[in-house]
Amino acid sequence: SYNFSHLMDISGAAEENIHQLFSRAYNTAPSILFIDEIDAIGSKRENLRDMERRTVTQLITCMDVLQRLYQAHAKSNSESSNTKPGYVLVIGATNRPDALDPALRMPGRFDREIAIGVPDETGRLDILSVLTRNLKLEGSFNILNLARSTPGFVGADLSALANKAGNLAMKRIIDERKSELSKYSSINEKHSEEWWRQPWLPEEMEKLAITMADFEEAVKMVQPSSRREGFSTIPNVKWEDIGGLDFLRKEFDRYVIRRIKHPEDYE
Repeated sequence: SYNFSHLMDISGAAEENIHQLFSRAYNTAPSILFIDEIDAIGSKRENLRDMERRTVTQLITCMDVLQRLYQAHAKSNSESSNTKPGYVLVIGATNRPDALDPALRMPGRFDREIAIGVPDETGRLDILSVLTRNLKLEGSFNILNLARSTPGFVGADLSALANKAGNLAMKRIIDERKSELSKYSSINEKHSEEWWRQPWLPEEMEKLAITMADFEEAVKMVQPSSRREGFSTIPNVKWEDIGGLDFLRKEFDRYVIRRIKHPEDYE
């Protein structure tokens, strides 16, 4: 796995690294070469500077060379023995596929494309289960409700959500401890520092957990990528702003709202 984005400002460095990486992948075949943020080195050449165009050309050349070497190796082995040739599987990841140079998407290069969309409720539930399995959660924590209340969140958004909830929980716990300390107004600064250094009692440690309220507050503070990138907007319109349409509102509530809030009733 490699990320070239930090080398793009160094003349010749990205080209040399691409060449070395493909050479190493071929020499250790069979192997898998994963390039993250491939749009950093594979963008459309008409929009690039001369140095960046050379980088794209180098990437295309290396992939073509691999293809020719594989075909030559396969032909040689088929004539001499039953040994299968070593292959190099090249995988690129990007969230801007349309920004890639068209030459990279031709047969023999990146000719298989897998689109990973925004996860649905089941997908979010699976992701949240992984993200929270090592966290200490309160007993009333409802991961299903959390998955249901995070539409539009991708994996990175849910990871940020878990981190934010942890930060909020820590702040809440510290504030509670400060509140406890404030009860003892006679404690001077020296004794206050000693009090903070005291180990937590077992019953206090039991209370150290991330609550559902922490996650609910974090949801308000973490903006999902799909909304941040302008794919969807939420109009600030309430039913109180709409006059009449009572029949339509009842139908909307029956066939849309209830299905979202209580999907188990419609299974």
